[in-house]
Amino acid sequence: MDWLGFDPDTPRATRRRVIVVLAFAMLGISSSAVLVRGMGAPALAIAAWRTLGSALLLAPPGARGLPGLGRRELVGTIGAGLALGLHFWAWFASIQHTTVLRSTLLVCLVPAWTALLEWIGSGVAPRRAHWLGLGLALPGLGILAGTSAGEASWLGDLLAIAAGWLWAGYLLVGRRVRQRVEITTYMGLVCLAAACLLFPTAWLTHTPLVGWPWQTWALLFAAIAGPQLLGHQGFNYAVRWLPASTISILMLFEPVGAAGLAALLLDERPPPSVGAGALLVLAGIAVAIRPRST
Repeated sequence: MDWLGFDPDTPRATRRRVIVVLAFAMLGISSSAVLVRGMGAPALAIAAWRTLGSALLLAPPGARGLPGLGRRELVGTIGAGLALGLHFWAWFASIQHTTVLRSTLLVCLVPAWTALLEWIGSGVAPRRAHWLGLGLALPGLGILAGTSAGEASWLGDLLAIAAGWLWAGYLLVGRRVRQRVEITTYMGLVCLAAACLLFPTAWLTHTPLVGWPWQTWALLFAAIAGPQLLGHQGFNYAVRWLPASTISILMLFEPVGAAGLAALLLDERPPPSVGAGALLVLAGIAVAIRPRST
């Protein structure tokens, strides 16, 4: 294995392409918080429309890969979509029962769960650098989350942990299926499966799905283009060549990028503590993905 976890046989051109895609993917997911801030819509409704909109946009190019999709690949892809939908549901529900700080930290343990599950599945132990990097990043994430108001509960904590496990499962299934399924076909079906779960969930929980001003719908379309298509699709593109544990640690960049975009676009100047937290997260990511010493 090489830097980021590329196999040594991966062509140089492929590595460059994947790195560029990852850079845009991290920018895409970082824009989510800035866009959601201006929507004024429930998070569950945003997730439902985001996944459905992505599925519809990906349907024309993705349909070309459906005839060659085997039963095993189809089941895996739908399973990944359901895991994504359940992840959204569990995470949003956790925030209603525990503090944002605890929910954020517990969900962001996903690199640990991903590495452990990869270890169990492949028999290859995660590198020590992965654990050192995660150990550096988590305190930084705690600083970025801040001292949020609200009371914690075991239910909220368990929902946040479940959301992390579901995210890890989503990445690991994607790692296997993406070896055989083209990206637009895979992401289109994943988003469709997630939407088929999220819309009934919104209905059962009496979450409003319509009745918003046009500005909300415009921002929602931007969220489909940015966090969902550019972000999620970018990571799912890269997971074909990289371990799921690497992808999960790179996703920790989201709150750092979100803080930077909020300062740039919303003129929200963060306190010095946020800068310290961001540096810890970036240092953790750098440690986790550094190449093996020779």
